[in-house]
Amino acid sequence: MLKNAETTIQAETQAAIHEFILQQFPTARKRGVSVADSLLEQGIIDSMGVLELVTFIEERFSITLNDDEMVADHFESIQAMAQLVHRKLGTE
Repeated sequence: MLKNAETTIQAETQAAIHEFILQQFPTARKRGVSVADSLLEQGIIDSMGVLELVTFIEERFSITLNDDEMVADHFESIQAMAQLVHRKLGTE
């Protein structure tokens, strides 16, 4: 039962991040993105976009990201961002 709850929480986290990306980044709307797509590699987000995502993630999930967590790998995909959130929340 706990595994199902974790899966649901992760899906909700991914959905919230996905929705934000679609709202904030026109290229994401044009191309369509999945949770595993490389947002940086495809040029959907850039360094300024990462800063927007950091602000959104910190506010939406009530967490604070440390400087050492501000690495490209954590913002590569929606999936990677959701995993970062879950590590910070201790739900992974």
